[in-house]
Amino acid sequence: MRRREVVTVAIKIEADSGVAVATCSGVLRRVDAQDGVMALWKMSGWTGRSVVWDFRDARFDIESPEIRQIAHFVSRNQPTPPPSRVAFVTPRDADFGLARMFGVFREDPRTEFRVFRDCEEALSWARISEEGNP
Repeated sequence: MRRREVVTVAIKIEADSGVAVATCSGVLRRVDAQDGVMALWKMSGWTGRSVVWDFRDARFDIESPEIRQIAHFVSRNQPTPPPSRVAFVTPRDADFGLARMFGVFREDPRTEFRVFRDCEEALSWARISEEGNP
């Protein structure tokens, strides 16, 4: 039996923008993705604003069909209204491609979705939608 690597997801809410930043590490599987998003949705202080998922210290261990399952899980269970913007940050080509697939399967016109390689660029993009919001 393969030993499971420890996965961590640390979520913080930026006080000034309300943007949630979820920093992930370890080898992420489908259940980790679902647990992580549920933790965000249940987090006190998160008001449904934009989210940046930082996967720079993580690696996906997810097959293509599981990407569709994760996207459907998010679509079925996300709060209403959903976040206006969701960004994924990952430097690895394979994970970048899987993240792009997630965006295609998620298809919710209320949420803009983008994949980035640079975290500061992703944060700047996520904050734009929150400017002027109370």
